Amino acid sequence: MDQVVNWSLIVKIVISFLAGALIGLEREKARVSVTAESEKFVETPGVRSFGFISLLGCFTMILPEYIFLLKHPYPGFAISIVIAGLIMAILAFYSYYRLVLAKEAGITTLVALVLAYTIGATIGLGLIIEGIAVSVFATFMLAVKLSIEKAIKGVTYRELLSALEIGIIVFLLGPFFMGSDVTDPLLHIINIRVLYIFFVIILILSYIGYMTMKIVGPSALTYFAFFGGLVHSEATVISLGKIARDLGKGMIAVKGALTASLAMIIRNVFLLLGLIAFSMPIGEQSYLIEHIALAASPAILIGLFLLKVIGRGIGELKPGAKFPSEKPISYAIAFKAVIVFLAILVMNTYAALIGGNFGALVSAALGGLMSAEAVIFSSFSLMIGYRIAPKIMLASSLLAVAVALLNKIIFLKTCEIDKKSLRTIFFYQLLLSTPFLITSLYLVIALKP
Repeated sequence: MDQVVNWSLIVKIVISFLAGALIGLEREKARVSVTAESEKFVETPGVRSFGFISLLGCFTMILPEYIFLLKHPYPGFAISIVIAGLIMAILAFYSYYRLVLAKEAGITTLVALVLAYTIGATIGLGLIIEGIAVSVFATFMLAVKLSIEKAIKGVTYRELLSALEIGIIVFLLGPFFMGSDVTDPLLHIINIRVLYIFFVIILILSYIGYMTMKIVGPSALTYFAFFGGLVHSEATVISLGKIARDLGKGMIAVKGALTASLAMIIRNVFLLLGLIAFSMPIGEQSYLIEHIALAASPAILIGLFLLKVIGRGIGELKPGAKFPSEKPISYAIAFKAVIVFLAILVMNTYAALIGGNFGALVSAALGGLMSAEAVIFSSFSLMIGYRIAPKIMLASSLLAVAVALLNKIIFLKTCEIDKKSLRTIFFYQLLLSTPFLITSLYLVIALKP
């Protein structure tokens, strides 16, 4: 009788060996690197050793099923126990040799051997993709050891504590706030969840800005300002204002506000274009798109020109200057920003009670202080519900963007930076907002529906 080849078993055997050998390859390369640097030969398991350990792990799982297919299964399990015991003996002997005889510190290779055996057992159980994923991830973590050490070498205990505080606020308090939709009992407009999200965003961006500044340097803040502005321009400007205050360099706040504002303009332009494309007939889109371009193009060109004049980078520190040793997050600044947010929200709500187009424009002006995106979405909702005309919708949206550009000065005042920098920021933000203000006014006065 011809014996049927079990190809799935062969695949498991081959893959288990390769998964272990991958870890062994990294360990062997690490040994060569250490030997070259210290000129001292270090004996560690390599490709074959890790591959065979993983293969034994695979056999531990498959032997009971494929070797002893008898009525009584215990002999198969007995061999699995013997293999597991053999592995434990090998690991114990290697540990004794490395720690006692060779007097070499560290248990990373020992743990990697145990992991290789576990990966082989996982593949033997049929979890092939999972086993390969663990092997790749483990190899990656072993390979980036030096990069991780370099990244965390300069992290102080206070910076680590700040990260843990943010973790507690996000992961322990987050489910409580995010799972509730509680509003204030008087006006029913202050949503606790929205306030919590705003507070957390400020803390997270403040921490990221601090660590980016410390690890990479001031030039990296340009990228932080732009990409942070795409996410939340107000919170980004607040975090940059805090850094500017700590370092006594107001130019960081000036360039940061300008860069974050450009990112906000780009984000809102694409938001408007997307909403117009998906909510209006093609024939009605052209004049709206033309006026979006009329407002945004000059503003973006002005912003790029200003960055060119004052320099694209967000300043360089003087020789010998040190980064402040205080905590990278400031609860005082975050709470001040939340209070400003609350005040703007209340004013916006009362303005929205005014009916008609005038009410929509007043609400947009006040709403832009809080969130231009919220004004854009609400204006589109009113337009779709035939409460306002398309031109008023666009005028409200552009007005909100203009006010959102000017509101940076309000939030930066909470950071207590120097008055000269505040005046410069206000002038630059006014230049950026002017095309939006003019276009919005033109839509209201001159453009027919």
